[in-house]
Amino acid sequence: MGWFSHSHKTDQKPTDELRANVQTLLEGNPALQMFASDACLTRFLVARNNNVHNATYALRRTLQWRARFKPENIYWDDVKACASGGRLELLSQADSLGRPILLYRLRAPSKKGTTADEYMRFWVYMLECTCRMADNTGAGKVVVVFDMHGYSDPNTIMPTFLTRIELIRTAQAHFPERLALASVCNPPLIFWALWRSIVPFLDPITKSKVAFASNVEQIQEALQPTISPDLLYESLGGSKPEKFEFAHLDQHMRAMDAERRAELSAASLLTAKAAHSDADEHMLDAKPLSARRAGLVDA
Repeated sequence: MGWFSHSHKTDQKPTDELRANVQTLLEGNPALQMFASDACLTRFLVARNNNVHNATYALRRTLQWRARFKPENIYWDDVKACASGGRLELLSQADSLGRPILLYRLRAPSKKGTTADEYMRFWVYMLECTCRMADNTGAGKVVVVFDMHGYSDPNTIMPTFLTRIELIRTAQAHFPERLALASVCNPPLIFWALWRSIVPFLDPITKSKVAFASNVEQIQEALQPTISPDLLYESLGGSKPEKFEFAHLDQHMRAMDAERRAELSAASLLTAKAAHSDADEHMLDAKPLSARRAGLVDA
């Protein structure tokens, strides 16, 4: 199972069976109920080759992780310090296929003193927003672009090697069937040592979706069929100035947060109404049958 695998049409019956298998984890939790849409369940099934047993195991682990980590409660103000240098950026426009573009500029400075937990929260927040954008466009999948122009220090990519691996594992385990393409652009010679250390932790199908582009011509061939040059920095063969504009990202993420809050509030309200309705039904069922027959208790 990888962050991406081939798409297959899934019958509704396995989806219903999968939902029934995890229903106890969903009850009373509006955030998990909102996450476990039919499209989400389909992704878990496809990632496990439509094996309901294996998909159930994977989905249960993800639901348990989400119940602990609570990604729905992470907002821009909680993680924006990690984004101030422009290392990880969700572009405000999707590509021509509706796929959001998550841009990773490895040469960009990162916040000094960032802990592994802080970076993980930032990573999960960005994945949440990117996937939400993919759902809104209807594409369902995302494009990740690694811009390695000017990169020279492998120690600046992540806080630690173990954190780097944990980020990959989190994406693969808890965001299956999301990756359409990962394009590594301008990789220097030093990158290949890093790549060899990461490859063993990549799912084979995820690995098959990683493409490399070493010069402007290759980058344009890989990206510009679907990504407008206006969205790409000059180092990626686009027309966007190299200077990172934090204000633009800040505005984009705050708008997404407002939508996320509204959706969670609406889901919480529906869950509360459903719980109230169930309570009323239980109270009615608890009334003595003899009393109802005698007309002593309203039916």
